[in-house]
Amino acid sequence: MAQRAKTIYDVAQAAGVSIATVSRALCASPQVSKKTAARVQAVAAALGYRPNPIARGLGSGHSDVIAVIVPEITHPYYAELYSAADAEARRNGLTTMLYCLAADEVAVARFGEHMTAYRFMGALFVGGVAEATDEALAGMLTGLAERMPVVAICPPLPGLQCICLYNDLTSSTRQAVRHLHTLGHRRIAFLGGTSVVRTSGARGMGFLEELRTLDLPCDDIYQHEAGYTPEAGQVALMKLLSATPRAQWPTAMVAINDLVALGALRQLRRMGLRVPEDMAVVGCDNQFFSPYTDPPLTTVDLHPAEHARSAIQELLGARVTPVAPFTLMREATLIVRESCGVQLGYRRFA
Repeated sequence: MAQRAKTIYDVAQAAGVSIATVSRALCASPQVSKKTAARVQAVAAALGYRPNPIARGLGSGHSDVIAVIVPEITHPYYAELYSAADAEARRNGLTTMLYCLAADEVAVARFGEHMTAYRFMGALFVGGVAEATDEALAGMLTGLAERMPVVAICPPLPGLQCICLYNDLTSSTRQAVRHLHTLGHRRIAFLGGTSVVRTSGARGMGFLEELRTLDLPCDDIYQHEAGYTPEAGQVALMKLLSATPRAQWPTAMVAINDLVALGALRQLRRMGLRVPEDMAVVGCDNQFFSPYTDPPLTTVDLHPAEHARSAIQELLGARVTPVAPFTLMREATLIVRESCGVQLGYRRFA
């Protein structure tokens, strides 16, 4: 049977002092004599006691813990971002605590109360958090920013008073459409997302804006809300092609993310269509699996790891010298691989 982890109460009992004295001794408080502090520290070491960093923060008025809040933990984009944030925090002697925040007003309000009960060094919010409750989210983040440094990796929200790092999501899809156009494509479809999520709307807006700029068809048949999963991409592509006369089929498609593109690739293969010969495919997010799809997936890199490292550095700087809220946009980068048909060169389509 595994041995029970020692607690602060065990240390206090063994050292013959109160738990408050143990907390102060382990934080090197001047309120505890050097002799008592040495005894407490020796007992803690002998018992193998490891103090909770948040609990230490509650006692000392500060902590070395950064709260990282994401909308979900299964999506590879958020996993990559958190891994980079955690690595950067540890490199600077800090600890991170991961939270998954549901997108509704009640959850946002309760989470705000929870956050204020702890004295985190700072908080990092990641895009997509409570997209449908912008007002509630902005109010909660602004309230937190009065108590601790806050960085949000998301497009700026009205009234949001914290540091914002983000990508121009309209540019990400515009780049994809422009690239496909240079390869000869004129009928280009967009798959994925939902109109109730603001960042989805930004990508869809960029897609439509570039179609209009290039004077390309922008009929409703070429735009399909399809969620964010491979299954959604597979179903959406099947619906798109089954509802469209063969002569009007798109010759290329842009997916809202690489997961939707992955599902589309599978469905095209099941239908006997070749990528990129029969249809070119472009994703977004440059996920770890993108170079290993068949064929390797052309995609748009949003640089989540760079955003994460920058966010941790901003939080570190704000701890020393508070800064006024500002917004920093990082350009997305088109990563060209085989699925777009670049190796086939320029082609004329019927």
